[in-house]
Amino acid sequence: MLVSINGSKITLFQGATLKHALLKTDQNLYEAVMNKQAVIKDQEGNLTNINGAAADGWAYTIETTEAYKQL
Repeated sequence: MLVSINGSKITLFQGATLKHALLKTDQNLYEAVMNKQAVIKDQEGNLTNINGAAADGWAYTIETTEAYKQL
C-alpha cells in the first residue's frame, strides 16, 4: 500500500502501522513522536496513534508538539 508522510510517498506492506511508516520514512520522526515532541495527524486533521493502522492512499503529517499547542 502507498501512504504519504510529510509529503513523502512510501510503500508499506498490508497491515502496516504508522510506526512502520515513520521508521521507514525517518527514524528521527519516530523518536520525536515516542518522546512526545511531535504528534501524528491524518489527512483530515485528526490526531492518530503511532500504533494505529496506516490507511492505503492516506496522507499523514508529523507536527511538533509546540506547533500543536498553538492551535
